[in-house]
Amino acid sequence: MKLRTRLTATAVPLAILALTLAGCTNGTEEQPDAAESSAAAEQTPGVTDITDAPGTGENLEGALADSTVEQCERDGDEWVVNGSVTNSTDASATYRIYVSLLNGANDTRALTQVDVDATEPGATTDWETVIPVAEDELTCVLRVERYEG
Repeated sequence: MKLRTRLTATAVPLAILALTLAGCTNGTEEQPDAAESSAAAEQTPGVTDITDAPGTGENLEGALADSTVEQCERDGDEWVVNGSVTNSTDASATYRIYVSLLNGANDTRALTQVDVDATEPGATTDWETVIPVAEDELTCVLRVERYEG
């Protein structure tokens, strides 16, 4: 009886591990297409230009609704992104905006930080950034943090 228990105790975790690994590969042994692999290998690294990691400030609040994007367009070898923030609170607030450029596969090709100076309650402040990425068909995605005080 001890041998059967010991075998079961060993076999069950191994079976779970095997099923987990099969799930990671979708149960297939197919290799990626050589053209896709070479295209991914040739892709230049994205641009990261931030001084503060997202979500690391004290007393921050998510404030995506306070922000609008007026322009997100490629201009030569760079992307021009601009918009505005409107302070929806009853106190002066500063904003930190993270602008990400994503490709069609939702891979981040650039991440840039824009700091917006104190904006009074109800007031609107414009912001702009230029990102040196020479790729077409990217989408702008914002993360907006508001700091009161």
